[in-house]
Amino acid sequence: MSTARQPPLEDKTLSGPYRLPPGSESDITAAAHALGWPLISYRPESATDARTWLAGLGQALGFPEHFGANFDALYDCLTDPGVLNSQGQVLILGNLSPLGDEVDILIAVLQAASDEWRDQDRALWALLDAPRLDLDPLPRGLKHAL
Repeated sequence: MSTARQPPLEDKTLSGPYRLPPGSESDITAAAHALGWPLISYRPESATDARTWLAGLGQALGFPEHFGANFDALYDCLTDPGVLNSQGQVLILGNLSPLGDEVDILIAVLQAASDEWRDQDRALWALLDAPRLDLDPLPRGLKHAL
């Protein structure tokens, strides 16, 4: 795979929540690995509601045992450099149906956390595997790089 096709994830100014473009996961994974950034792909099969979905995400990200499996706790853990301490992090999130209408809250939390990471000169990319979700596609520069 050519590095020219890998998305420029290191451009922290563009980081945030976006829709995962179809067929782009392997390029995104390669780009994250090339930067030495952790990539977590979370698509729970057994989540039945927002609480179980968030609890599983907390486990996948290695959050502390006291993680409350709610959106406030998600923001707190995502923005705590003692919990996620890399210069960059890529999250690929799918099977969002257990969240129902609360998917909008998830997107708001991911945006706020990405903004906080940017303020710390770090990049948090959250790519949601939900083609029909009303969420911006990857920024133009990334889209052309794929």
